Amino acid sequence: MALESYGSFEELKSRLDEIVQAVNDKDLPLDQALSLYEEAVGLGLRASDLLEQGIDEASVQEALASEAPAGLADDSAQPAVSAAGAHKEGQADGGAAQQGQAAASV
Repeated sequence: MALESYGSFEELKSRLDEIVQAVNDKDLPLDQALSLYEEAVGLGLRASDLLEQGIDEASVQEALASEAPAGLADDSAQPAVSAAGAHKEGQADGGAAQQGQAAASV
């Protein structure tokens, strides 16, 4: 099966599980084990491609949601962004507050 035909992690994992079972057979000839190893490496690369594709799609969706008018934006994306922004702001404020406390105690 061509690597591009694996469209999901579940399909990839299923095939990798089959390979693991086959390689665990002590009677498996070395040339077949090597062939299965090479296939497994290719499957790992395909999994990496799927992961990058998912990250890219999520980034595009997030960018589109942030550019949409307030009434049309997906509400589920806003709390995550707001929480991340609040966390970053809290770090910046917390750091300044801690420095001020350290200076006051000296």
